[in-house]
Amino acid sequence: MLFSAAWVAAGAQHAALSAPAPGDVGAQDVEKGELLRVGGSSYPRLVRLEHSGEANGRVLASMTTYRDNAGFAVIHESRDDGKTFQPLAEIHDPAGGNTKGMCCSTLYELPQQVGDMPAGTLLWAGTAGVGDDAEERQSSIRVWRSDDHGTTWSHLSDIVQAPVGPGVWEPEFTVSEQGDLVAFYSDDGDPKHDQKLVQVRSSDGRNWTGLKETVKNDEFTVRPGMSGVRKLPNGTYVMVYEVCNDDPVHTCTVWIRNSSDGWDWGDPYDLGTEIVSESGGQPLGTPTVALAPGPNPNGRLLLAYQMLAGDNGGWAPGNGKTVMVNDTPEDPGGPWREVPAPVEISYNRGSVCRNFSPTLLPTADGKSMIHVTTDFEHYIGGPCEAFYGVGPIDGGSAATQSETRPVDPRIGR
Repeated sequence: MLFSAAWVAAGAQHAALSAPAPGDVGAQDVEKGELLRVGGSSYPRLVRLEHSGEANGRVLASMTTYRDNAGFAVIHESRDDGKTFQPLAEIHDPAGGNTKGMCCSTLYELPQQVGDMPAGTLLWAGTAGVGDDAEERQSSIRVWRSDDHGTTWSHLSDIVQAPVGPGVWEPEFTVSEQGDLVAFYSDDGDPKHDQKLVQVRSSDGRNWTGLKETVKNDEFTVRPGMSGVRKLPNGTYVMVYEVCNDDPVHTCTVWIRNSSDGWDWGDPYDLGTEIVSESGGQPLGTPTVALAPGPNPNGRLLLAYQMLAGDNGGWAPGNGKTVMVNDTPEDPGGPWREVPAPVEISYNRGSVCRNFSPTLLPTADGKSMIHVTTDFEHYIGGPCEAFYGVGPIDGGSAATQSETRPVDPRIGR
């Protein structure tokens, strides 16, 4: 399977805009989890405010959605550690209007001052221009800023403006050891690479320079992308990402690499270290990572992903029902253990919606995790909705035996 960000974005927009047809039956695939909002959702992201004074501890969730032929972002807030969420704000970017669409977004709280932005400034970034056909598409990654903990937003800058045709997708932020704001994104514009990961940096959040490759492969169809970055307490940075079409058995395997300063990630031709669980589970596609407290001074890493395969192919028992934990995050090789996911999806075979680009965040005490992912709420190909749940990090082992379920003959199932 060749994952295409353009295909995913267009499919997500179609799913968000569709209306139920008479006679369609609910998908009923979410076995655990609560609906976060009504109205279509994709690319959920979570942050806990940690540099925002009296607002510290609040949890914010961002998602992209569509209404009136426009793509935009919605921000929800939880003041009870992920037990409930309430609407907080919307970000209506003109570049996402008139069917242009928005997708592939990220949410980030500045841990320190960058330019005139103090610690606690919130940044949201997403790809605009995803709805056009490839021959007409002119996508860009747009950054918005909030100085009041997510209540109001203003456009800050454009990280990149792609030429007509190629796409730029899935931004991710960190602040480097040098104090620059670093943005990573997936780039489809190099004729030598179907997709590669690249990065730029800014001293003020407005002017972006230093474009360089982060991960690439000379096999044209191998597609590194969808990065997630966190900084460990010891100052080391870790990045997770998918690499599609490099494995004849598994689709879009998940990899990890380290950086000492958040800017230099080593040889871009080095794919890094592939993540495999202790039981041989292979996470596939759309990884995101969170840092949680743990027995290690560097805490522990929480990994969310779309699918879980066996080490020799096929679907692992925990597919759609697990996340992974690494209690030694300074060691990217693991060990990684599978644990039950707070949101569980019973049928999970890959789609533009189902369990696509989930997100995780530890609770305030570090013992549990808040999990948000997506699934079709009403029918296959219909609106994509976000579901959330809270569950223990050390809550036991993941499923070891697949459940037997009747085959659903509907297309896409």
